[in-house]
Amino acid sequence: MPSLRRILIELAAMIALGLIFAVLGPFGTFGASFARRLIYWITLMLAGYALYRPAMIAALAAAKRLHLPDVAGWVAAALVASVPMSVVVWWIGHLDAPQPLPGVDDAIALYGNVLAVGGIASLLLWFGQRRREAAIAAAEPVAPPPHPEPTPPEPASPARPALLDRLPPGFGPDILALEMEDHYLRVHGAHGSELILLRMRDAVQEIAPFDGAQVHRSWWVARAAVREAHREGRGLRLILSNGVEARVSRAMVPVLEAEGWW
Repeated sequence: MPSLRRILIELAAMIALGLIFAVLGPFGTFGASFARRLIYWITLMLAGYALYRPAMIAALAAAKRLHLPDVAGWVAAALVASVPMSVVVWWIGHLDAPQPLPGVDDAIALYGNVLAVGGIASLLLWFGQRRREAAIAAAEPVAPPPHPEPTPPEPASPARPALLDRLPPGFGPDILALEMEDHYLRVHGAHGSELILLRMRDAVQEIAPFDGAQVHRSWWVARAAVREAHREGRGLRLILSNGVEARVSRAMVPVLEAEGWW
């Protein structure tokens, strides 16, 4: 439905078109005075607007439903609305100078003249509506294409200590402590231990990234495995979760204590 502002603009356009016809005086009206022609044509154009505008709205809506071009709606509106408009034109002329009902030939000629003028008027209405729809479409912000939700990165799996590759498959995954036994290394786990041929220095490098410390030249202990700390004079022993006791060197006691191991 057109807005009030749009209706006023279209009415102004019809009045302007009536003014043009009044100046030109087509269809035998030039013999009348300009004032008479002006009243005659503006009256017809306003009456035509009241008939052609609703016909245009209905015809364009029907064209869209039937998937027809807009020009088909314009043609249909002009053809249909020109029928009652021909009656209005004859009636206004009858008020000015009483005349009998027109015959078939005169009625067809009258309809042709009305269709010519009404087609021009409805064409202006159609063209104005098309421009208005194009302006509205251009003013509407174009929604950006939706961006896919970023896929959260999969949590990185904890790094696997290289030392586990030296142990039987069923040993891991936790290593509680490393203990030197002569030239061998005993690896303590939650459910037992394994003896492998490896130096402590190399084992400490391969145990990373487990959180722990070499608490003695013969012991490396995982921090999470410590359950208790027992002092023995100036020495210290760590009691692990599997019951194993690991010796702590005197130099490491203050270091571990400062780090909050117990």
